[in-house]
Amino acid sequence: MASRKKSSAGPAPRLGHGEFVAYPGGPTAIYDLLERLSAAAGDSPDFGTPGISLDRKRLTVRWHGQLPAPVQAVLVDPGCEVTVQQTAFRPGDLRAEAERLLREHPGVIATANARPEGDGVEVLVPPAVADPAGGAEQAVAGLSDVPVFAEIGEATAP
Repeated sequence: MASRKKSSAGPAPRLGHGEFVAYPGGPTAIYDLLERLSAAAGDSPDFGTPGISLDRKRLTVRWHGQLPAPVQAVLVDPGCEVTVQQTAFRPGDLRAEAERLLREHPGVIATANARPEGDGVEVLVPPAVADPAGGAEQAVAGLSDVPVFAEIGEATAP
């Protein structure tokens, strides 16, 4: 089930898959929907990272393949505007690939995450690695069978 974390002013805390930050002062219906949605989806590798609009009135549900009946049932009367966006890859597979890239290429990749859009993995490549290779994309070429979106950068401390 999703874990709702309260937030005060400042940057959002580090979150795991299925966790989200509930900012005070906005509509709460979308957070209630997100909790029900996460409970219905469970640990499904087809469930991607949901997107919440800035005004907290619209939710994008990212899913790979057919929505299962429990998820469809949650979305029958959602209480806010909902868009279901199909992902090109299974989000669970992308999360596993991001972990593999970090584990197998620690000197090349500073950070790796499944993209919320479900279309690949985004990575940061340290300048000391990217510059000699001719850029971030060149430094990671051939490391994965899924699309890798590379940028030059360093990991920040949590």
